[in-house]
Amino acid sequence: MPDWEELLKKAKDDVTSAVDVWSDILPDTFGSRLEYAYVKGSALKEWDSFIDYVPILSDVDIHIMLTDSEDLFPGTRQGFYSSIDVTIAYEKGFREIRPDHLHIPRMQVMHINPNLGKFTLPMVSDVHVMIGSPKDGRVPTNEDVRSRDYVELQELDEYLKDLPRQTFDRVGLDFWALLRRMCWRVSPSPVRLLTQTHNSPLDVWKWNRTKIVQELRKNEFETIAESYERYYIAGWRLFLSDFTSSEELRKTIVEGYNVLQGCIREVKQTPVDD
Repeated sequence: MPDWEELLKKAKDDVTSAVDVWSDILPDTFGSRLEYAYVKGSALKEWDSFIDYVPILSDVDIHIMLTDSEDLFPGTRQGFYSSIDVTIAYEKGFREIRPDHLHIPRMQVMHINPNLGKFTLPMVSDVHVMIGSPKDGRVPTNEDVRSRDYVELQELDEYLKDLPRQTFDRVGLDFWALLRRMCWRVSPSPVRLLTQTHNSPLDVWKWNRTKIVQELRKNEFETIAESYERYYIAGWRLFLSDFTSSEELRKTIVEGYNVLQGCIREVKQTPVDD
């Protein structure tokens, strides 16, 4: 059995170092355009078990607010090469301060300005501020959270119906493209299911995956809980195999499918009021 405590310690140190590197990269890249930046998501939460962070399935969510709504990089040759330069700066900077790293964290940087209508800004107390001084967002009502989450779960139906077409002719690392499109759907779906009945849905979004699994079982969603755990176990095995195991790639995708299919099935039996 892997030494999960040691692996998680290394992963946590890697995440901390990655955030430090990006704290330098962002102002160097965007200069006076950068108003603020913060980190949120699973990388920031407490890790109580090995499912709370998995190197290839978890990412480090950075949100940046600029002083304008222009694209992060212009759609030109120079803009493209500038974006490549950022990836080089990240990898070089990270390797310099973490030569004995377990992994190079996968970053997910969102430009807030053009997405303000699609999500609610978080409370400052729920994020790690990297740069600047963000302000608290509007606190959505319980009904708003449940309604948004219900819609997101319903929209998974079309994605799953199209998944066989995307899957049947894949092999080896071809599955990685499928997994990348799946992983950002799997992680929040059980959360969205639990918000439908919990008396404080915003609190549910603050839980780590260990807590999510406990609550799934408490609410008699045992099958979803088991698939959720197996999905992250397979993800760890895939990472530790250095992506050489087609079997673990398939297992991860299969368990991810089972999580999504189970959440859709349950939410269809839990209609919300208009």
